[in-house]
Amino acid sequence: MQAIREALARLSSSYIAVGFAFAVGSAALFAIRPIFVKLAYAEGVEPVTLIGLRMLFSAPIYAVLLWLFIRRGRNKVPITLPLVAQISGIGLFGYFLASFFDLIGLQYVSAQLGRMILYTYPTFVVILSALFMGQAITLRTAAALLVTYIGISVIFGHDLSEFGPEVSVGALWIIASGLSFSVYLILSKSLITKVGSQVFTCIALISASFGIFTYWAITSPAIDMALAVNNTALIIILIIAIFCTVIPTFFTTAAVERIGAGRTGIVAMIGPAFTSVFAVLILQEAFTVYHLLGIVITVIGVSLLPRN
Repeated sequence: MQAIREALARLSSSYIAVGFAFAVGSAALFAIRPIFVKLAYAEGVEPVTLIGLRMLFSAPIYAVLLWLFIRRGRNKVPITLPLVAQISGIGLFGYFLASFFDLIGLQYVSAQLGRMILYTYPTFVVILSALFMGQAITLRTAAALLVTYIGISVIFGHDLSEFGPEVSVGALWIIASGLSFSVYLILSKSLITKVGSQVFTCIALISASFGIFTYWAITSPAIDMALAVNNTALIIILIIAIFCTVIPTFFTTAAVERIGAGRTGIVAMIGPAFTSVFAVLILQEAFTVYHLLGIVITVIGVSLLPRN
């Protein structure tokens, strides 16, 4: 009996350790996405083409995974057209608008500031929930919001004085990205519970891809712009699609299944540190005492927010 208990304990410990490994991997891969976006911009790629090619590379993977998940019965309920329509509409907020606004913003701000602003999306969830869903903001939550925005203001003020008014433009675009993603999170909660996170994610990403392709075709000569992208840029965008989109999406799901959403969220707090390290090493961005202070204050603020 004792041997069985010990074996079960080892299995449980290993299961949790794997969950933390998935959480760290997800945080790191999501965190380095702005680095590769900046590298793609350096190769002459503009936002519409970048997001179009990114989804062109990743959408087929999500389509295959969706087929496998449904075939293996991962969907909790039958997948009907009305259900797909609901998920598709929500997916446009989370994976089209949010991604597109973020890419536009990164043209004007540093990778570090862009990541830090986007990192505060939980504060937008809290504010939107209070405004439209009647959820009260407690004294602790108000303090967390204040601390978070003080941290962002430290980095924003430094970059604004160093790089000029374009920083404000980029910050507004990334705030719009965070708001779009927050709307996605609020609207998606019940549907994720209904159909399962993996199936929901695949449908949302596929629908967002169609939205992106349509926008790309309407607003620009998509084929000509895609053909004009050089090989280096194509490799960078492929990395963004696979390693900074598909893989971390399912790493997050696997982490939540093993260690829960709360612990996964706590691990995600290392994301800004990853971004800063790679922004300094690869992009030669400056890392000053203002960046350090801003990151520490912002992480403390976000950590104080309620986990529900």
